[in-house]
Amino acid sequence: MSWWQLLDIREQARQEFAYYAERPPVACPNDGEPLIQAPATGDASGIELFCKYDGWSFPRDWIRPEQL
Repeated sequence: MSWWQLLDIREQARQEFAYYAERPPVACPNDGEPLIQAPATGDASGIELFCKYDGWSFPRDWIRPEQL
């Protein structure tokens, strides 16, 4: 393994992190359960997803991961 390969692996990891950090989560970060669409509330607040087991909600409880 060379340094060039290690740098390539690091760049691929950075790209993968950026891909998932820019999109809404698909699973609850607390327990891994799939998030479901919240009932319509009438306001145009955007996507609202929640976990029916522990009450975690996107975007209310979402903390965007810090960049590496």
